[in-house]
Amino acid sequence: GGTLVVIEGPRFSTRAESRWYASQGWTLIGMTGHPEAVLARELALCYTPLCLVTDLDAGIEEGEGVTMEEVFRVFGENITRLRPLVADVIKALPTDRTCPCPTSLDGMNLPLELP
Repeated sequence: GGTLVVIEGPRFSTRAESRWYASQGWTLIGMTGHPEAVLARELALCYTPLCLVTDLDAGIEEGEGVTMEEVFRVFGENITRLRPLVADVIKALPTDRTCPCPTSLDGMNLPLELP
């Protein structure tokens, strides 16, 4: 569990930003998540984010920040764990949706018909 704060990217947050985000109780800093979640809701689609953590934030501790090479290395390591996880999630998806997602737009007048 945790809370994702979405920043404009691609970039790393500054040390001051990282400290401020942490002081607000946010546990993940990312550059994606918000646009996707909003678009999914607008289409009444189910949506669950899956975050790949690549570093323990570049700016909170003393010393140099994280490098792009380090981020890409850890991302590559995460991919080997991600593939089986995604396959397991897909296998576990229910055939019938009982969640509120498909009806989240009921009662709204939309200028188009959703599929």
